[in-house]
Amino acid sequence: MAELATNLDEGAIKQLVPFNELLRHQFQEALKCCELLTLPPRKKLFKRGERDSYWYYLLKGSVDLLDEDFNITSFSAEDPECRRALDNRPPHRFSSITTSDCEILKVDKNRLDLAITWEQAGDYGVEETDDNEVDWMSALLESDVFAKVPPANIQRLFTAFKNEEHSLGDVVVAEGDPGNHFYVIEHGSALITKRSESGIEQVARLGPGQFFGEEALIGETTRNATVTMETDGALMYLEKDEFKSLLEQPVMKRITEQDLDTMQADSTALVLLDVRLSGEFKHFHRENSVNIPLNKLRQRCENLDAASCYVVVDNAGPRAELGVYLLVKAGLQAYLLQSENE
Repeated sequence: MAELATNLDEGAIKQLVPFNELLRHQFQEALKCCELLTLPPRKKLFKRGERDSYWYYLLKGSVDLLDEDFNITSFSAEDPECRRALDNRPPHRFSSITTSDCEILKVDKNRLDLAITWEQAGDYGVEETDDNEVDWMSALLESDVFAKVPPANIQRLFTAFKNEEHSLGDVVVAEGDPGNHFYVIEHGSALITKRSESGIEQVARLGPGQFFGEEALIGETTRNATVTMETDGALMYLEKDEFKSLLEQPVMKRITEQDLDTMQADSTALVLLDVRLSGEFKHFHRENSVNIPLNKLRQRCENLDAASCYVVVDNAGPRAELGVYLLVKAGLQAYLLQSENE
């Protein structure tokens, strides 16, 4: 999850565009998209023709921008133009080189755009004093899953969410029941429990912005746990079809065999992952694939190499899709390899 950097000059950032137009809670969320770079002279920020996912603001020092004819435009941090990001229209029209010791604010523009869009979407009318709504929406935004939702889906997402009130002790979903809804806690808290040989085991406690119910929808299976309200509260929920179109499809990236060949040719650090049971895997499996059964994948995710790209072999039906989702939820880059007959 993104955390607020402690070395950021909030006063200086509030003078920058578009930070200067954000409400307090939006500004605090936007700061989580920022990183402060301290650079010596003659360091490249970006190259002409490149496309990247960052904006660069000059806070201290000076830089040169070079166009295709090697004409130079110089900027210092005091220039009014530096309230905006340097050359912020992709692809870059200039190359940028520092000409003195510099402080550069590097901003993840996709996440910033999502933060602003998420907060402004729908008819919720978020106000400065409405902390409960801000909390659950901000928490959703910080999720690795929801960060992958295209901004174009945000408006539709908020329109589709429905609200339901619950009281202390209400069972929202029961282990073994079919899954029809995806839930987000708006306010209040809930307990997740599972049946075990020794009785009922408490698995987790959920609060505002945390969600549940998605695994039964992706895996086309029954609920794998019971969720009971620990307090009075309210839930936001999506119907199954809405969840699949607005959330599952953007997250579930599929690639073909040809795509896989290209990625391997580009020397991408790939791990072919098979999520079937070990017995199924031993019976037959794709060459060079690694077996992590789905029931063990959740615990193994935190120990997997975040620098690698994981391609889940599509030989396990809904389990393969759920495997991709668990990897993405853990913040890993993951794809579903489509079978050749799709």
